[in-house]
Amino acid sequence: MVENNPTNSLPASEPVTTRRTRSLRTRETHDIQDEVPHHATDRRQPGRMAVALDHARLCARIADDNRAKDIVLLDLRKATALVDYFVIATAGSRRQGNAIISEIDQEMKKRGEAKLGIEGSEEGRWTLIDYGDFVVHVFSPEDRAYYALEDIWGDAPRLDWQEPAGPAADKRDEPVR
Repeated sequence: MVENNPTNSLPASEPVTTRRTRSLRTRETHDIQDEVPHHATDRRQPGRMAVALDHARLCARIADDNRAKDIVLLDLRKATALVDYFVIATAGSRRQGNAIISEIDQEMKKRGEAKLGIEGSEEGRWTLIDYGDFVVHVFSPEDRAYYALEDIWGDAPRLDWQEPAGPAADKRDEPVR
């Protein structure tokens, strides 16, 4: 029965392609995550916290410019060591949510902010972009009410995102270095 085995009929130089190896190759080319330098979320980097806060505020303002509702900026530095800030916004439709996420992603790329990952953009009900120090959440109204992140992180202080915070704030034409 060895002669019926398809792997024996291939030349030695041809690798056997399975569904698993095809999916791994597909994932390698998928643009979910930017190339991330090893120091992307290094808190020892001077000024990193100020830049992260400025960028989180800018993301909230971009969401506002795209007519998002109920925008909240939470300071999670005392609540968890995993992330410093959450930006939470509600989009009225999947198209609006995708526009918000796309514009935030483009602006952060201009500023040199590498995203660690993006989740949920296909469904459009809850999309998040992880930038290491801050995470942007864009919800549909139903999922925002269901997951209630502000209630889960209820002890976290809410920060004002409408006022520019520092030298990097809202200079959309100039990348922050």
